Amino acid sequence: MTGLVRKATLLTLCGLLVAGAAMAGVPSSATSSKPACINLVGTNGTVTDPAGQFTVTVRDVANNAVANSQVKIDFSGCVDINIGTQASQLFAGLTVNCTNKTITAVSNATGIATFRIVGSAKNPTGGVLPKSLSGCASISADNQPLGTMTIGAFNEDGSIDSPPGSGTGVAGNDLSAWKGDFFTAGNPYYGRSDFDCNGAVGGNDLSVWLTVFFAAGAPSGRGASAQCP
Repeated sequence: MTGLVRKATLLTLCGLLVAGAAMAGVPSSATSSKPACINLVGTNGTVTDPAGQFTVTVRDVANNAVANSQVKIDFSGCVDINIGTQASQLFAGLTVNCTNKTITAVSNATGIATFRIVGSAKNPTGGVLPKSLSGCASISADNQPLGTMTIGAFNEDGSIDSPPGSGTGVAGNDLSAWKGDFFTAGNPYYGRSDFDCNGAVGGNDLSVWLTVFFAAGAPSGRGASAQCP
């Protein structure tokens, strides 16, 4: 009987080792990290505004970094958000799929994927419906779900840089649109205008917007050269 117990224990240990080996290198939502909210930005014609930079760190279940992981953000659930086309994404390493409304980056040797995404909201006057709910964008790594994120956009009115070089992007109309969200009766939640990610549209979001607008060199001064349909 003792021999049978030993064999059963050995088989169990072998099974656990095999299962652990199978999960090695597979991204895990439990150990990976990502922001709860991100903000889409504009450009100065050459560089995408660093105010929109964020990172996603991909790790497996053993907390090991996963290098060369395909980190994908799916915006298809964000009904009031536009993402710029491939040509509009001046930050290196981003791949746009307009059909599926996704943007992908690859993690480095330490499992970190870095993004700066050009895009805007569809909010020409403020208080516009439909609106995206909190956590409208889903994120995955190598097709393993990592969770969701809320999407804000400093370019509220959906303007594009047309013709290219015209400087159309984050401007006074966007401030007016943000105020329209803020002053909507009952102050409902609009993720597109929640720049500080505190779950409400308030005065600090205005402060964040103004900081981006008045930044040296107006790095968000231009919108996308074109946006995904």
